[in-house]
Amino acid sequence: MKENAIGYAAGTLPQRPELLGWLLARGDAVSIERGVLVIAPASGKAVPSDWLSDNGETLIRQILSVTEQDAYRYQSRKTGHYGPRKSAGLTLQFQSVMTDDEAYVIFNTELTRTRNTASGKKGDPLPAEQFRAAPGSHLTKFWQSTGIALKRLAAMHDYMGRLRNVLFSASPTLGRDDGRLDAGSLRALNIPSALIRQAMALDNQPTKTGQTTDTPRTSRPYKDIAQGQQPCGVQPVMTTGANHYGNTVIRERGNTGTLQAIPTSNPPQEQSVEEWLADYDSAS
Repeated sequence: MKENAIGYAAGTLPQRPELLGWLLARGDAVSIERGVLVIAPASGKAVPSDWLSDNGETLIRQILSVTEQDAYRYQSRKTGHYGPRKSAGLTLQFQSVMTDDEAYVIFNTELTRTRNTASGKKGDPLPAEQFRAAPGSHLTKFWQSTGIALKRLAAMHDYMGRLRNVLFSASPTLGRDDGRLDAGSLRALNIPSALIRQAMALDNQPTKTGQTTDTPRTSRPYKDIAQGQQPCGVQPVMTTGANHYGNTVIRERGNTGTLQAIPTSNPPQEQSVEEWLADYDSAS
């Protein structure tokens, strides 16, 4: 049987996953923007942060499943010299959300000092795990797609841990079967709510997927990268489960009070859809 891009047999993907389907049927907007799960409830009520922590991973997997694609989570990095020419580079290690397979990408970088400083002379090796990304390089464009703020481009190595809260899309390198991703294709994942509704057969309107924001604006000064870190009106919800599925944010359509933890009688994996939605609705 023919398989799709993420390794599932064609025709076997769930067409109406329960949790995602219930949210969309209620009129809520669900999307992934710059690698972050976004929920905009039609009611204007805030979604409880503990509910997001418990169910964000499920929603992300269902979104990827119905749109028949995969996403990657950042795991670690290392610098080194690669290939017959021993070119300086940065390797980022990833893990597939849908298959748990390991993947990696190699970016060209500089690993030596570009000028004399109190810490060393021009041409000296940089300290371990430090690197320099050139303006306009694949690495710089990749970083801009995340919207993560940088004080300066040369300080990127200090912010690498923030990549753990972002989902990424990428294409495999042609002719390779070792998990290497194409450096020029690696971007923060964007899946618009209209595309998700269309995939769930809840919207008959054609979706122009070319209007997504996978291509970052590369002409902005690096000091301005912070301005695009989050969509307008979106507040991040910091939860203990954030490292498992990336940051989850709520876009609210009305004024709400402080979020309160909502007790449940059963853990999320044992709840029925009705119990799951009762927790979701109980924030008001």
